[in-house]
Parts: sequence; structure tokens; C-alpha cells
Amino acid sequence: MTKIVAINKVVLALLLLLCPLNRVFAQSLTSQISPKPTVPPSSLPTTTTLVSPNTGIDYTPLKNLLAEQKWQQANELTRSLLLKAMNRDLQGWLTAEDIAKLACWDLKTVDDLWTQASNGRFGFSVQYGIFISTGNKPGRLMAPEAYDKFGDQVGWRKNNEWILFKQGLDYSLNAPRGHLPNPRDEYQINGGRLDYTNLTKRISDCQLVTIPTLPSVLPATPSPVPKKNK
Repeated sequence: MTKIVAINKVVLALLLLLCPLNRVFAQSLTSQISPKPTVPPSSLPTTTTLVSPNTGIDYTPLKNLLAEQKWQQANELTRSLLLKAMNRDLQGWLTAEDIAKLACWDLKTVDDLWTQASNGRFGFSVQYGIFISTGNKPGRLMAPEAYDKFGDQVGWRKNNEWILFKQGLDYSLNAPRGHLPNPRDEYQINGGRLDYTNLTKRISDCQLVTIPTLPSVLPATPSPVPKKNK
């Protein structure tokens, strides 16, 4: 009888070894054996990067200038960064082909930094809304009077004349809405009408702003139902 009991204990021990461990018990056992390493707080990311994944350009210096409301320096740096983004910093100007290929991430980041620092007063997206409201279209040259009207509203024209870029710009929050940034060549006829129109096309393609559109065909007015003669 004693031998039978001993044999049963051995068989029971073998069965326990062959059966899978309870999942909860196994997890707790594993954690005790090899606990997960903890990540030190110093290695965790603390801020959102302002380095473009497309061009590798760091826009942090622009953010810092705008935070200090150094509008003139920020305007100059904006021009330099956009030229650098297209590898045109040596030439000093952008072609229409360059503007059409400008990375949307970079363009949106510049716009976001300007609009946030100025509480929505400055920025490409702000200019775009005024550009459209004055009868202009992105990427399409309209009548010069429409672009003149746009220049009047953003303060790039005074007394029916285009101001001298860049010394004629108002680098303060007292400037008209949409006045900055103005990353143009220093001497341009008609405020760089062609270049800026190309830029608005890129702003539209990159979806920096969403302009509501009206339906092309309005629903027809239903005809009145004729009254039946009694």
C-alpha cells in the first residue's frame, strides 16, 4: 500500500510538470525573473522637433525670433530658410519650379510659427484668405487691379504705389493684417505678383487653408403647384 501511494505521488508530480502553467502565474513568475528595464526620465522626449523630415532644416531659430517678436529678423530668416530648403541660398531667389516643389511640411511649419506668434495676425494662410477675397486665384494671374487691391489691404502698397521692399515694411504688430512675412527679393516690380501667385498655388496644394466653395449649380426653385378649380 505504501508503494502504491509513493507511485501515485510520482505520477502526480510528472503530470504537474507536463501541464502548462497558469498564464497569470507564468507572467508574474517571468516578471520576477527578468523585470523590464525602466527608461530614465532624462531620455524621454520633452518637446516636438522643428527639424523638417524632408529637408533637414531646423526651424527652432525662427521660432525663437518670433517668440521675442523680432519681426524683421524673423522675416529675413524666413527668406533664408525657404531658399535653403530648395538649395537656392547661393542664387538668392526661387524659380517657379522651386516654389512648386517646396516641401509642404516646411511651408506649413513656417506658417504655423508666424500665426501662433502673432495671434493670427501674420502668416501665409492669413495672406491667402485676403488674396482670395480680393478677386485673385491661386496659381493664376488675374487682372492687375485685383493684385493691387490685395497689396493695398496687406499694406504692401501705399498711396497707390508699391512700397520699397524691404525697408518699407512695417515690422510691428501695428502692421495691417497679413503684412508679414514678406520673403521677396528686395527689388521686384508690382510686389512680385508672379512669384506670389505661384506661392499661393503651393499654399493651396499643401492645404494650409481650406476655403469653402459654393456649389457650381444651385438647386432649381420648385415650380408652384397649380391650384385645382373647385
